[in-house]
Amino acid sequence: MFAAALAFPVAATTAASANPNSDLVVLRGTVSCARFGAEFVPTSLSVSAGVAGTDSTAINAAASRASYAGIQLSPVPPGAGTPATATLTCTSTVDGLDQEIVRNFQLVRPAGNTVNATLNVF
Repeated sequence: MFAAALAFPVAATTAASANPNSDLVVLRGTVSCARFGAEFVPTSLSVSAGVAGTDSTAINAAASRASYAGIQLSPVPPGAGTPATATLTCTSTVDGLDQEIVRNFQLVRPAGNTVNATLNVF
């Protein structure tokens, strides 16, 4: 299988609000493989964030755009942000060809009362 890794400027939204007493951040959002054609659907999303580790989720999409939830990273320190990388795998429903979208972003854990953050990858 052929995988093209593409790195682009941040097109991700990290509108996180986290409990200042918790170092856990849970990501959810929308992903899209439309740039590769209508036959490509999101199949997995992996996020790596330094000491916070790596977590991933399978995405069973029937269309090129889908929602995901439940990627958990810990410990995410408060402050300016932790460098992170999201890798979205897109698979062709025609021939099984894989393509990847790679995004570098800052995972931010600002003060608040939830541990949820939004990360959109297109």
